[in-house]
Amino acid sequence: MAPTFYHHLPVPMEKEQGLDNRRRWLVAAALAVLIQAVLVILLIIFALRANSEACWDGLRMQEECHNTTHLLQHQLTRAQDNLVQAEAQAGTCNQTVVTLQDSLEKKASQVQEQQAQIQEQQAHIQELESRVEKLNQELEKLRATEEASSTLQQNSARSVVVSSLLMLAMPLFLLF
Repeated sequence: MAPTFYHHLPVPMEKEQGLDNRRRWLVAAALAVLIQAVLVILLIIFALRANSEACWDGLRMQEECHNTTHLLQHQLTRAQDNLVQAEAQAGTCNQTVVTLQDSLEKKASQVQEQQAQIQEQQAHIQELESRVEKLNQELEKLRATEEASSTLQQNSARSVVVSSLLMLAMPLFLLF
């Protein structure tokens, strides 16, 4: 016989194992239901928060931010394209400026050469003018000398004529 200090009556082993298994299954099922209930409650809370006005505002703001970012990215791309074009134009302009400066320097040197030639020509003209003036003075002297000599020749021719006439007239005067 069994000792008397047990609180419950002894149960045969087979029946006790069956009850233990049922309890375990019941506890496991209760825990599963409890976990499912917690998960459903959490899902409901999440769904409520996800569909709340603040969440929708956040989504709208996120979409606006995305749109703004996309617009800014597009504007940045256009600005970069414009910058590349402007740099290309600046390079062309710089090349044109260099070419124009070279042309200007050539023109300036040509102008200086022409001015030097003009000064040389002016000096040559002044020299020729002074020669012409000297030649004119010599010509005037020659004319004056020629006039003096022609006057002398005329005077001497007249005196020759007068003396020949006198020579002819003398015998005639002597005859009379």
